[in-house]
Amino acid sequence: MTNESRQYTGKSRQYTGRVVGVHDVSPDTRKLTVEIDNKQRLPFNAGQYVHLAVEGFEHRPFSIASAPHEPLLEFHVKSSGRGLSAHITEALQPGSPILLEGPLGISHWRPSDGTITRPLLAIAGGLGIAPLKSIIEACLHDRSHPPVHLYWGARQRSQLYLDDYFRGLTRKYPRFSYIPVLSDDKNDPSQGTDSYRTGLLGHAVAEDFETLSGMSIYMAGPAAMIDATVPLLLHKDAEEDYIFSDGFKL
Repeated sequence: MTNESRQYTGKSRQYTGRVVGVHDVSPDTRKLTVEIDNKQRLPFNAGQYVHLAVEGFEHRPFSIASAPHEPLLEFHVKSSGRGLSAHITEALQPGSPILLEGPLGISHWRPSDGTITRPLLAIAGGLGIAPLKSIIEACLHDRSHPPVHLYWGARQRSQLYLDDYFRGLTRKYPRFSYIPVLSDDKNDPSQGTDSYRTGLLGHAVAEDFETLSGMSIYMAGPAAMIDATVPLLLHKDAEEDYIFSDGFKL
């Protein structure tokens, strides 16, 4: 089976499902695990999103954080203080029904450009790690995929809620590298931040690569981070046609 044939090209549709797990990963962010009714599978490409809805609340888009080969769907939800996100992080419990519509989004993993599979660079700011986690897991599941690099930026260490998980992946997969970057220079040394880079996320990437030519680059996070990082990538020979982000390449 070729890489291209693994890409989902169908239309979005509605599914009903149930919450099977909730896990608070930070004071305002919850990991949600969902199973579609009758053990159906949602066909999607890594990096896509769906609209979630529960009774009494307007639907909202959430990135799928699990890879397409996984049987359950994972979402990372940060509370906005109101509406559906607040309900999910504060009140939703296992067994609750949930409606899904998708998949949606074109900033998804493209395993091959038709000739070769390119090394992958993932750049995530904050909760932007959710769709990139899906892409990274899909890449690592493909044993023939070349090296995968993740740079994940946050203000403080406590916001890197998957830090241990990604460090574990570096031990399991030699072709995977993970660089966490903290932008707040007031981090408390007593919290063990010595193993973290500091500064701006884009600058860390630019410092580590002489050239980004030949790489596929996926970005997710605040628009300001993406806007500031893209010029740095282009300066390092990144090819515009291989930079994918909902905020940059629509």
